[in-house]
Amino acid sequence: MVEEVYGMYDYCICFVEETANRILAEKLISEIAAYSLPKILHNYIDEAQYKNGCLLSLVYEAQLTNQQLSILSFSRWLLVLCSKKNRDSPCVRQAIRFFAANRGKEFILSVLIDGEPESSFPPEFFEKRKSTITFNDGTTQEVIEIMEPLAIDIRSGNINSSLPLLRHARIRIIAALIGVSYDTLVQRHEKRIRRKLKNIALVVIALSLISGSFFTYLWLNAKHKTEIAIAKTQLSKDLLADMCTNYPLLFQDIPEIQPLVDILLVNSIEKLRISESEYIPLLPVNQLLLLKADDDLIQTRNKAKILRYLSRTEEAVKAYRKAASMLEQGSELYSQASRLFAENTDPKIYPSGILVVEIDDKVSKACNGLRAGDIIVETGGFKFRDLSQYETYLKTRADRNRNMNLTVLRYENNELLKMVLSVKPKDLVYLAEEM
Repeated sequence: MVEEVYGMYDYCICFVEETANRILAEKLISEIAAYSLPKILHNYIDEAQYKNGCLLSLVYEAQLTNQQLSILSFSRWLLVLCSKKNRDSPCVRQAIRFFAANRGKEFILSVLIDGEPESSFPPEFFEKRKSTITFNDGTTQEVIEIMEPLAIDIRSGNINSSLPLLRHARIRIIAALIGVSYDTLVQRHEKRIRRKLKNIALVVIALSLISGSFFTYLWLNAKHKTEIAIAKTQLSKDLLADMCTNYPLLFQDIPEIQPLVDILLVNSIEKLRISESEYIPLLPVNQLLLLKADDDLIQTRNKAKILRYLSRTEEAVKAYRKAASMLEQGSELYSQASRLFAENTDPKIYPSGILVVEIDDKVSKACNGLRAGDIIVETGGFKFRDLSQYETYLKTRADRNRNMNLTVLRYENNELLKMVLSVKPKDLVYLAEEM
């Protein structure tokens, strides 16, 4: 399969069609396209030399079609996603041989996504060179050197960890595409980033201050609200609404700062959720709550909780599922339990839930049968809104040695059953995840 076959391409990304490979290839092409050269290089290099790329998706066993051979012929560089699994793919090996014969091996870059070079690079990448060594006594010996190709290393534990590495890897790739040294481009890039970050730091500090004052007003007890406080709350809400709309656009050309802005805004909205704010549905958060490839566990889970609060159940379930994939333990259990929780509970009745991921048999017995898969939604009559409130209640308001009622939701007979367990806070020792 060839995508967007037309014109002369600066590079072509070749990969065997698999979900993980496609995600990496699409992310890589978007990262390269989003990069802007430092201004000092503009006089010497045309940005168009690296902006025009394409994807070449291949079937493992298939031979290249005429259309696929054509796209290789019209590409200046070839990037190959290399993995142990696809090392011996006939179509990938054919693509390498064809491109090397037409353009030369020096215009091929390997992108190592897993395994070691010797077990992941196709055989065509390794070149044997004979050389002669002359010793001091005049004797000579012929040796054979195995030359490895130019390579970009984005290996990590999983695809979610590999994706953030592409932002740095793109600089190596662009340096090759435009014909400058990697060190030169990195130095210019880092100098530009330092200059931008120096200016942006003031804006980020201002954002944090505004957010801080915003929540100070929102958390005022209703009994003590004055007309001035209400007016300030409205002003703060308007400021956050403006930030949600304009900040992503303001920083869209500065990819290094964009994730930080998104994190600040999502964290701010999550604090609104915890404070039981009625303003969230009024805020322009649709774009902000979209799942992104570089979202970490905290950011993804915050988006899931906010989406559930907004009764956007289907989107919340997807976000919870992605969060589950990032967990080291209890991933499958969390995925199933979070779906049931999002689909079968009202966020106004149960604002938050704590999933018991793992619990020792002795602890389970001491806690009146509390078990893995149970979702804690209420402690001693208190319906907490996040993990911090739950832990604070147990530490400051509950007597550790006296029984209290723990309300849990348990999945039995194809439904979530509400149960009340009498437990002592001191016995609550288990592995948990927030929902």
